[in-house]
Amino acid sequence: MARGTGRLLFMLSRTARGSSLVAPFVAAFILLLGLTACSSAAPAGPTLPPAPELLNKAATAMSAIKTTAVDIQVDPTLTSIPIRSANGKLTSTGDAIGTATLDQGSGTYDFQFVITGGRLFLKGPTGHYQQLPLALAASIYDPTALLSPDRGLPALVRSANNAVTEAEEDVNGAPAYRIRASLDPTLVSSVLPGLSGTSSGKVWIDKATSRLVRAQLDVPTAPSDPAPTSSAAAPGGPTAPVTVTMSDFDAPVTITPPA
Repeated sequence: MARGTGRLLFMLSRTARGSSLVAPFVAAFILLLGLTACSSAAPAGPTLPPAPELLNKAATAMSAIKTTAVDIQVDPTLTSIPIRSANGKLTSTGDAIGTATLDQGSGTYDFQFVITGGRLFLKGPTGHYQQLPLALAASIYDPTALLSPDRGLPALVRSANNAVTEAEEDVNGAPAYRIRASLDPTLVSSVLPGLSGTSSGKVWIDKATSRLVRAQLDVPTAPSDPAPTSSAAAPGGPTAPVTVTMSDFDAPVTITPPA
């Protein structure tokens, strides 16, 4: 309470001492000023939108996406799955182009991939592109699943439950709502094969467009994996994050078979 206000209250209280009629009004006035001063010192923060509403809007927005750029980062403690990272461009028709870093046991190696017309072209650290069965990619990392309305990110956010809006944060330089939720393990493994048992995580939904711009999956570490240092332990045991970030929505993308 300000010094000037305290002086005024002191003077009013002295004036009221001699009058039993005035005293109750002075007391009420003091109480009113005290409540006003206290409430102005701690304004209430903004109310965050309910998570189910945000997730429903995100599922609708993501179902309309035609192209996107994607970046996937896997915590190095998750040695039970071969992929370490991946980035590239995807289309809703199932075409994709980009690079992926895989753990081959003896070390990590970068691969370039092109998926178009239902065909997979893969190029290792040396040599040329080779055409391989598309099922090979689906068993390790299936970029064609990410934008699928039935088995990709739109379905993942639509089926999320126990969701809570935690905060507003910037992603890709724009404000987004961060939501923690329980996720469907079947859909998680569809997006990133090998992530069995994953059932919780966080998603970030762009405030202006309702698009899903980031997802962080809390993946249980295998018993033989070292304890992660970048993620808190879940109730059932330690976890480590797999982070998927998306940008450049609906930017023009042309994907053709490599020469």
